[in-house]
Amino acid sequence: KSLVYHPDESQLLTTGSDRKVAYWDTFDGQAIRVLEGSDEGELTTLSISRNGSYYVSGGEERLLKLWDYDKGVSEYIGVGHSGTITCAAISPDQSFIVTTGSEGAILIWTMPPEVVDKCLEEMS
Repeated sequence: KSLVYHPDESQLLTTGSDRKVAYWDTFDGQAIRVLEGSDEGELTTLSISRNGSYYVSGGEERLLKLWDYDKGVSEYIGVGHSGTITCAAISPDQSFIVTTGSEGAILIWTMPPEVVDKCLEEMS
């Protein structure tokens, strides 16, 4: 349903009807890590921060999840949509996440300040 390139182009993230977030090596196409992304319903959208330290996911579960890329852990969960989250995007300045839902809502979420700081660090 959705895929994003890691900014350093070494990996891809994918998600879909299996409710999982998969990390893929772009060189050999092998799965590196597979995470349970949702307890109920498929995931429909992904967006990754500028330096790749965090990403967000959303879908039929109606929850916006903010993940630490390296830890593979959902650190924050946003509740607000009454329908499937159809699209999510992290703003260019890394301070907001914008989501749309099947119910017609457009929500703007404030990124936690400590996450913004990490997202603005240079890639190593």
